[in-house]
Amino acid sequence: MKSFLTIGQLSKLSNIHIKALRYYESINILEPTYIDPNNSYRYYSHATVLYVKTIKICADYGIPLKTFRHFINEKNEILTDEILQLAQKIIEEKEQTLKKDKAHIEDFKLQIKLSKQLDQTSHYHMETNDEDYLLIPFEGEMLSDDYYVKINDILTALSLSSAAFNQRVGCYFKRSKDSWIQYLACKIKHFSNHKLENTLCLKGAHVHGEHITKENIIQRINELNTDQDIQEILILETIESPYKFTNPHLELRYFL
Repeated sequence: MKSFLTIGQLSKLSNIHIKALRYYESINILEPTYIDPNNSYRYYSHATVLYVKTIKICADYGIPLKTFRHFINEKNEILTDEILQLAQKIIEEKEQTLKKDKAHIEDFKLQIKLSKQLDQTSHYHMETNDEDYLLIPFEGEMLSDDYYVKINDILTALSLSSAAFNQRVGCYFKRSKDSWIQYLACKIKHFSNHKLENTLCLKGAHVHGEHITKENIIQRINELNTDQDIQEILILETIESPYKFTNPHLELRYFL
């Protein structure tokens, strides 16, 4: 039938796999132009090429295909402009997500670089720049189940506030008389114009860093207090390569 296309020809002209075309038909958004009554072969008009390409735009940008008929009016016309506007909105949202993901990757790369430097010395001077940490009182053990439950609660709350989470979590220890007061610490977006309550700002702080593991946290912070009269310590989870899942390094920062 010279005036019609087979599904193979439609696939070739539209650059859409035959399986995808058959799926479109199975959810009733693609109908053949003609069905041969003798052998039930399906045929399509040339106009169907543009039609299935429009469907693919929806598939590529996350528009649910089962809602595709919402973009067809009572005259059986495709509301292409509405589809493209929705696709553009989704693309812009994905671009923002990719931008954030790229920033996260760059942050992880910096953490790995710092981890390598901390492996080489126990008295590494750190540049802190503008770093703000939200502090929440905590009496449990770092990396425990209770620690992760409370960290997750904080991150959930931060997702609903203007104080955007900025990748790093851990514990902050502050000396008070003869004991340590402990807080959960979550790095948040820096606020240049004002400071939130219960935050630690590291801008201009004289900080040294080293690697430790969970098992020697208490011993090490007490040593730093005894030997150097250290009153403030920040311990953060970190990324390194290779990463030790069973006993990961932690990044200890102490304030001179």
